[in-house]
Parts: sequence; structure tokens; C-alpha cells
Amino acid sequence: MKIRARFTKEEPVRFISHLDLARTVERAVRRAGLPILYSQGFNPRPKIALGSALAVGITSSAEYVDMEFGRELEINAFLQAINENLPLGIRFKEAKAIPADAAPLMSVIDRAQYVISGELEQDGVLAPIVQRIVDSEEIWIERPGKKQTRRLNIRPWIFSLEVLEEGAGRGSLSVLVQTGSAGNVRPEEVADRFPWALGQLRIHRSGLFIAQGSRLLSPLDVAHH
Repeated sequence: MKIRARFTKEEPVRFISHLDLARTVERAVRRAGLPILYSQGFNPRPKIALGSALAVGITSSAEYVDMEFGRELEINAFLQAINENLPLGIRFKEAKAIPADAAPLMSVIDRAQYVISGELEQDGVLAPIVQRIVDSEEIWIERPGKKQTRRLNIRPWIFSLEVLEEGAGRGSLSVLVQTGSAGNVRPEEVADRFPWALGQLRIHRSGLFIAQGSRLLSPLDVAHH
């Protein structure tokens, strides 16, 4: 049986790495005594595959994971068992059985939505910068690589950007960007365009999606090739 689930990464665990997050989920599955399947070969690994990696310091209400089990599980019992064995800040919210041949999360998720919020050096600055970005055709960034720094135009990968609120020295934005192997925008690359007060920025991933034409579908709704 293959299960796809959505879980959260909240404030208490926002500074753990993607690798530690994966290990924490693995440990919870083992502690709960769930019948997880293992890969073949010299170094068997539990068949647990997380979706798009989340950077350290970012919270999320939309993380996804696929797991393969050796027998049928009742979904509510699965959610209860795993949640009882997870630390504060990681919570499995919903899950469903998916076909054994469902395409892996990493290969289908191609949109990510973030809420960027924080204190501002002055009011009234967000809307003009948002308008400038929306109107532009090029936004060049320098992205450090293993061997050299690359210059990238990330504008084609920013699909929407809007001000959620601004006033009294605070503001927040919502941004929808490309993620995955075809191209990706890191939320901090967008956040860096705005004059936040030092050390006051918060980034939250509010959604991961699969784009089908003009529609954005949840990974829980799309589990077929």
C-alpha cells in the first residue's frame, strides 16, 4: 500500500534541515510500528520519499511525503499513530492511498507558494516594488554553485506576487513560483528585493502544487501518471 500525506513544519522545528526532517519522519514511522517497506540491496532504506526540499528557517503548512507499506492501513489510524510519535511542530494533517505506480512527488510538484512577512523600515514600500517586479521581464540574480556563481533571470518563474497587508511598520507578501527540476525560485531571492528591517523576516510555505494548464492541483489530488 502506498500512502501520500501532507504535514506541517512549524515554528518549534523551523531550524532543522531537510535531511533531519526526513530522519524525524522515518523515526516516527519506526516508533509507531508501521509496516514500512524497505528498498533492496546492500543498504536498504525505508520507502519514504519527501517532496520539494525546504530550506532551514522556513516553516510550512504544505509538506508532502510518499510512503510504501507492506499491508493495508486505515488512514485515520495511520495519522494517529505517526502523530503520536512526532515532535512538537511536525503534524500529519491528511493522507490518502495512492496507486503503486503514482509518479514520485519530486517529479510532479512544479509550483510553490510562500508568504513572506516581517517588519519594514518604512510603510508604503511594498506595492511599488511589487508593481515593478510584475511589470519587468528580467530579474537577474547571482546564485552560488559548487564551482561557480551563475547569473539567472528568475522573472519567468515568478507567476504571481501580491501584497497581503502593509501598515504600522509591518508587511506581508504572497508569491507563487516555479519549483522542481525545470527551474526554481528560492523565496529569499524574491524577499531580498524588499527593504525588510534587519533580522525580522519570516518565510512560510503555504502550498505546493502541480500545474495543469491554468489550474493548480494539490499533490493529494494528482496521484496518477
